[in-house]
Amino acid sequence: MPLPEFSAAFFIASSAANVSAASASSLRPSDRNRLARVLAVLARHGGAALGASDVFVSVAGGVRVDEPGADLAIALALASAAHGTQLGGDKPLAAFGELGLTGELRHVGHPDRRLAEARKFGLAEVIHPARGVTTLRQALAAIRVSASAAA
Repeated sequence: MPLPEFSAAFFIASSAANVSAASASSLRPSDRNRLARVLAVLARHGGAALGASDVFVSVAGGVRVDEPGADLAIALALASAAHGTQLGGDKPLAAFGELGLTGELRHVGHPDRRLAEARKFGLAEVIHPARGVTTLRQALAAIRVSASAAA
C-alpha cells in the first residue's frame, strides 16, 4: 500500500491473520478504532464476519499506519485471511482508499504519487477509487476476477 510521507511516497506491505476464538474478538492493532471500523465494514459489506476471531494486522517493518488510505489494503488483507485465499493470484497487488461506514471507497490524497510508487515496485495491479472502484464489494470482485484470470 503506497503511503505519502512528507514530500515522498513510500510503500509498505500489510498482512492479516485471524484465529478462531471461543471468546469475543481481541483487537491488538496500533489503531483499535480504525481496525474496528474496517472489521465492521468488512462484515457488513464484504462478507467476512470476523467477530468470533482474534484479528492480527501486521505491517512490514513495524510501521504504524495512521493514514486513512490504508483502510482498503487492510480490508483486503483481512478478507484474504478470512477466506483462506491469496489476493491477486500469482501477481502481487497494491490498494489504497479510505473505507466509509456504508462500504464506499473514498479518495485519498496524492493518488499520483501512490501509483508511481507502486509502479516502481513493479505492481501493475492497483485497486483504488480513481480506477472506478467505488465500493468495498467492487474491490473484492475486481480482485477475484483478476485472480481467476491469472489462473
